[in-house]
Amino acid sequence: MLEFFMQSEGRSTLLAKGARKPGSSMVGKLEPFSEVELLYYRKNDESLGVISQVEQKRSNNDLSGDIRRLSYASAVVEALKNMIYPGEEQENMYRLVSGTFYMLNYAAPKKLEFFFLVFLLKSLDLIGLSPQFDQCVKSGKSIEEEEEILFSVEQGGVVSKDMASSENSYFKLDRGIVNAIRKARESDIDKLKGLTFTEKQNAVIKDLLFSFLSYHTDGKPSFNSLNFLSKLANY
Repeated sequence: MLEFFMQSEGRSTLLAKGARKPGSSMVGKLEPFSEVELLYYRKNDESLGVISQVEQKRSNNDLSGDIRRLSYASAVVEALKNMIYPGEEQENMYRLVSGTFYMLNYAAPKKLEFFFLVFLLKSLDLIGLSPQFDQCVKSGKSIEEEEEILFSVEQGGVVSKDMASSENSYFKLDRGIVNAIRKARESDIDKLKGLTFTEKQNAVIKDLLFSFLSYHTDGKPSFNSLNFLSKLANY
């Protein structure tokens, strides 16, 4: 059995009978993170789907051949499992995942974390959990004039200083971080080759998004693949 992420059904588990047998038409086509076209059938709505034909569209081979690329691609899968329920049409999310795997496959190593963080930002937008960075979540007023910007994970967005409470904790953002996030959200992920976050921005945005996901999603993704990568880096 294999798990797929599909345009029409979101997360779906299908059976690939005989895929490992020598001479099977599926050999080499059902690799992790690859993009394929499938023909499959079910006896009824509740039965397990069985794959009958596979055509590979994009292999993304480097995602499995490099430990850093593998870790970030696996983290995308971890995020999806906590954001997306099986059986729901996910055309926009599918395009985002396809574009993310493409960029992770070909991007320079120093930009892998950037594209993963952009994926998280855009995926939150698609599932209706968009963090608010432009207006105070309490007053609805613009925060354009504020240089130090306070972000509340619990309240889902930025809070102007006059509305902030000393009893709550906030991420402290600067205008550069907010502008970088805005640019990343405005363009398709495969159009962001010329944009990046600084090392400091990467650290702050990553911490903010991980905290946001942990608070606002039931699954609370642990990103074990990235934890493993961190341990390797510190070994």
